Order: sequence, then structure tokens, then C-alpha cells
Amino acid sequence: MDMRRLATALAATLFVAPSAHAASCRLADLRWMIGVWRDDSPGAKSEERWVAGPGDRLMGSSWLLHDDRPGGVVEAETIQADKAGAINLTLRHFTADLASAWEEKTAPMVFTAADCGPKSVVFDGQGDHAGEHITYRRDGSVLNFTGDFLHGGKPMQVVIQFQRGGD
Repeated sequence: MDMRRLATALAATLFVAPSAHAASCRLADLRWMIGVWRDDSPGAKSEERWVAGPGDRLMGSSWLLHDDRPGGVVEAETIQADKAGAINLTLRHFTADLASAWEEKTAPMVFTAADCGPKSVVFDGQGDHAGEHITYRRDGSVLNFTGDFLHGGKPMQVVIQFQRGGD
């Protein structure tokens, strides 16, 4: 195989395979996320809650509060298909007292499901969040969250290991 044909074959693999794999991400495949998940780490407490909402979507909420200081964060989330069928995680952050949102009024954070497994999903950031990733992985009664973000151009990783809480 000459170099041009090899390069064409590799390019086809890179550009076709991810979208074909992403197409396997269906909302029904993410129902393993449903439940109440808690983290009681020293110094901070957090909870993430996912429910099946009407209209074929998952609705989520989460909060993180510190034991020894005011502040924290509250989050509203939804996972649903867009018009093209892509599965999107859309979210907004608020201050703990709900006095202000972190994101612009018309610009929530959007992440698209790029890789789905039996109990895992990787969402890739869109728009201003391109290059960022959110991963959820369930192992029995543990829900692992890994956020790979860029703040001021610098990589920052957030890892939370939630335990199944009371529903």
C-alpha cells in the first residue's frame, strides 16, 4: 500500500470510527447513573442525584459544600438527545446560595457523549469547553466522576468517588 492510500485509510479510521462509536451512545444505555450518590470526604460533602425525567431525558442535580467555610456550588444538569440524535450533558453552576450563576445566562456548558460502555460514559466538551472531558464510571455501589477541565489554559482534574446513598 502506498503512503497516500495508507494516509487515506488512517484518516478514514480517525474520522469515521469515533462518530460510529458515538452513535452507540443511547440515553437508555445511561440509566445506570440513576440514583442518589454521596461523597463524605473530610472537609467537604457532596451529592449528585440522577432521575429519569419525562420526554426521554435524565435530570440531575448536585451540590458541594465545605465543612469549615461558607460557599460551595450547586449544579443543574440534564442528559438528552439533540435534534441530530447526539446525547448531550448540559449543565449550569450556581453559588451555594443560588445568588448567581457561573455561566452566562444563554451559555450553559455542553458536553457530548463520545464513548459509552456498559457502565461508563465519556462526554467531550463543546464550544468554549472543547478539549475538556467528563467521565462517569459505575462500579457496583460506587459512581466515579472525573472531570478534565481547562482553567486559564491550564489542565485541572476533579475526581469524586460517590457512594450509593438513599434514594
